[in-house]
Amino acid sequence: MNRNSAAYTLLFTLAVCTVCSMVVAGTFVALDERQRADAAVARMLDILQLTELAEADEQLEKAEILERFAAIRPRAVNMETREFDDSIEARLFDQREAANDPTQSFVAPANDAGVRRIPDFAIVYERLGDDGQLDQILIPIHGQGYGGQIYGFLSLEPDLNTVRQIVFYEHQETPTLGGRITRTKWRSNWPGRRVFDQSGDVALRLIADAPPAEEDPYVVDMVSRASVTTAGVQNMINFWLGPDAFKPFLAEYRAELAAGGSDRGSGGGP
Repeated sequence: MNRNSAAYTLLFTLAVCTVCSMVVAGTFVALDERQRADAAVARMLDILQLTELAEADEQLEKAEILERFAAIRPRAVNMETREFDDSIEARLFDQREAANDPTQSFVAPANDAGVRRIPDFAIVYERLGDDGQLDQILIPIHGQGYGGQIYGFLSLEPDLNTVRQIVFYEHQETPTLGGRITRTKWRSNWPGRRVFDQSGDVALRLIADAPPAEEDPYVVDMVSRASVTTAGVQNMINFWLGPDAFKPFLAEYRAELAAGGSDRGSGGGP
């Protein structure tokens, strides 16, 4: 073929583009898998810090993170029956991926949190104490913030009502405003707050200048000068701890623990 012809130029360009696209695609896939693995390890570190198996600012190597994470037990909750399903390999289950897959999720009821689909199974994390009893449980929460979706965990005491801590591991909020949800100072207001009132309804509210938990356990400081982020956190608490998500599961589990029907802890009602 004549190298000066239009056909040669077109074929040569097509060949170069094909090779380059294959290289780019291969690199993207390889990096995507690595990034997802790194993100999973980073999330494990967040969980370790939340469950007090690592210090807030402690830097750990991957091997140490994996070793310490062995003390955490992920468990799958069937989001239709609101019961544990230990037939699911919770350590390997990707809840976010499932929520984006119509074959592994269902349409969420109308809500203010911006949650569109609920995965068939959600993963909660239990930490047991030295006595083998439930020390705390981590509930996954997410919802729409100012800049995008916010993902985190709410840690509850063995009574499945009192907040141990809250952490957000992924968000797109403005660093000096809504991004303060990741700061220790703001998070320090959460321990001791209570989610459910005596009737079992979500009563926790984010307000300005909340008093200490001993004075009013049902309010917690809002994110100052970040009203949209504050509303996002409030909405995700209302949804994920509400009747369309984890409330029935937590009520049943609380009753089971109170009755001594589980070796995972004991706790009172709301």
